[in-house]
Amino acid sequence: MHIKLAKTFFLLYFPFLLTAQEIDETLLQNLTSNEIELITNSLSGEIKNRDTENELDIIQLDETLQEETDLMDGNIVNGKKFGYDFFSTSPSSTVAVGDLPLPNDYKISLRDKFTVILSGSKEDIFDLSVKLDGTILFPEIGSISVAGETFGEVKEKISNLVDQVYIGVRVDLSIKNLSSKKISIVGAVKTPGTYLVSPFSTITSALSYSGGISEIGSLRKIILIRSSGEKFTFDLYDLLIDGNRSNDITIESGDTILINSASQFVEIDGEINRPAIYEILEDESIEDIVRFALGFTQTANKSNISVSFLNLKETKIEQKTTSDLGYTLNNALEVEVFGLLSEENFSIKVFGSVEEPGFYSIDEYEYLHELIKDLTFVDVYPWLGVLEQFDKKNVVKTTKLFSLKDPSTYQSIKLLPNSKLYFADLNSRTYEVELLTQNLINDYSLNIFFKDTVYKLPVFGDFSPIDLIKLLGLDLSDVESNVTYILPSQDKVIYDDYRNLRVLASKFHTLILRSPINDLITVNISGALNFPGDYTLTSGSTLEDLYRATGEFKEQAYLKGIILHKEAIRKKQLESLEIAKNKLNEAMLFSSKANPDGSINDLEFYSKLTETIEPANLGRVAGDYSPGSKGSMNTILSNGDKIIVPNKPFGINVLGEVLNPISFQFKENLKVNDAILLAGGFQKLADKSSVYVIKSDGTIENLKRNIFIRDLRLEPGDTVVVPRMITTDSAVLNALAPITQILSNLAFSAAAIDNLSD
Repeated sequence: MHIKLAKTFFLLYFPFLLTAQEIDETLLQNLTSNEIELITNSLSGEIKNRDTENELDIIQLDETLQEETDLMDGNIVNGKKFGYDFFSTSPSSTVAVGDLPLPNDYKISLRDKFTVILSGSKEDIFDLSVKLDGTILFPEIGSISVAGETFGEVKEKISNLVDQVYIGVRVDLSIKNLSSKKISIVGAVKTPGTYLVSPFSTITSALSYSGGISEIGSLRKIILIRSSGEKFTFDLYDLLIDGNRSNDITIESGDTILINSASQFVEIDGEINRPAIYEILEDESIEDIVRFALGFTQTANKSNISVSFLNLKETKIEQKTTSDLGYTLNNALEVEVFGLLSEENFSIKVFGSVEEPGFYSIDEYEYLHELIKDLTFVDVYPWLGVLEQFDKKNVVKTTKLFSLKDPSTYQSIKLLPNSKLYFADLNSRTYEVELLTQNLINDYSLNIFFKDTVYKLPVFGDFSPIDLIKLLGLDLSDVESNVTYILPSQDKVIYDDYRNLRVLASKFHTLILRSPINDLITVNISGALNFPGDYTLTSGSTLEDLYRATGEFKEQAYLKGIILHKEAIRKKQLESLEIAKNKLNEAMLFSSKANPDGSINDLEFYSKLTETIEPANLGRVAGDYSPGSKGSMNTILSNGDKIIVPNKPFGINVLGEVLNPISFQFKENLKVNDAILLAGGFQKLADKSSVYVIKSDGTIENLKRNIFIRDLRLEPGDTVVVPRMITTDSAVLNALAPITQILSNLAFSAAAIDNLSD
């Protein structure tokens, strides 16, 4: 009975066993010739059917590929970090494919399931699962430890144990089910965590479960840590560049994949086949990065390669031209491979919406306005053009914005050899420029609020808003003629008829058009008044209108210090704050590698300063908004604006680099220096020449600009600010000077509001 049962099972499962495992020859000896023929025919039919299915799959795949006519070329990655989109797709399943051949070196893990076939003097078939303690319970033998051992080792171990316990019994072992592997992926990945992955996963396929490596993470030093503590390092460039995945080893349960931050990126551009930003390891050379970029183009001038690098001793960025491909890229920032004619090519290259784009001789045009005069434009966007130049003599790269609508913005600008001039199309309004240039263009993007839509147009120089309104084709039949133009960088608001308005563009500027269709706005007023709260007013209402609606103020109200928060300005300042945070983080990451000069300490100071800024205190427009003042009568309120009426202040605040930043009771005839002494005096890093006073109405009195301010008598509610002095002459810090200035101003202004409104 047992023999018949074993034969029946064997006949049913033999084709699978034959394709997946090697079968003991003694099992075949128990079969008749007819049974063997039956198995052979069955197996042949199965293989034939599989081949047919594969042919159909191939045909369908070919048809699919033929339909994909708009595939993007993965080698065109200008301006992008190379290799990070390798993980653009994530696995949809952790289940192992059942018909894959199982190697003998596969390591057994928890919840794997075996099928055991005993033949000879004892015949039996049963399944065994690996328990949580790493063992299997074999009938009549007991617990056998198998977790962590290879499949080949387990087969040999069980065979030896069966030989010891039974006489004349042979064992065949196969794996029925493979369990998913539990691993951890940590560090600079998009979604760090613990994952169940396919048992056949390698380092690269496992990383896909976490969404891939973050762009600050290293592709070159991927570390795999076994549960035993053993470590392996994998360079993804071996696979991406050379197609070598010998070090892309199979993961095991309990493994941890660690992605550290990359230490250096270098951009290569010019006459190479795949311009991009590549991660560079220590002592790698120009030859290495050229190989990463798939080599030189046919017209590359290999004796004229420019390398921009950071001079750590002098803390500045320098440039060197070399023909040595072995030149190491330690501290390098950018590599540019010039063409064969680059050394003699002093032309100006014009891009965009001109009738004849291309090269123009610098011998014919000394100034920008001379060249613009000779250009014929085609559907050009006239409100912003871009000139990128590099001064080789002084090693300075500059970007100048100008407007064809405002000739004063491009008069007398001297052209340099190999300048690049960009004009945008009237409809697309895009510029194929470098990232830093694009950021500058974005800063001058005018936000036009029209009904429920925000339009963004890059604008520079002197302009009339009505021209931009006509360009967008906005229907102004139901819009008020008076518009609000906000200049956050100047703390200025202009309210005028859009048909007559002409203004000078400023960073982060905003134009608000109001429509009677939505002529109700809601503003909030709080503080020292009898009826604080939200008030609904008609669009176009002034601050004075709000005061009439709220009624009387309390006796302790400090009307001179009324605080006006414009929501549009607050949002813009929040955007600027976020950009500043990101740039500071990038600078800290860059500076952490080379920090003998201590510049990282200054960066950390400003990074921590950003955390002290309360978002609710942003958006203040400085000025006198007391009832009956010009400010209250001329200021048009917008939806979401907030007004705070503070109590009469009785103190003076001293903030910044003093020994004891404090608030103390106001004293008559108190001067700035007196206040600083009451706060303990200057700290070591105090910038004594940049001390300023924030008045209770938000305006600023700057000591540096006014030599008489030291004799200025302080008033209740004033805040004395002592900025921090930059301790190092770092190229990174110098480049970030505008950002650090903005951060400092935002932080102290927000703190002053906090003190006044408490």
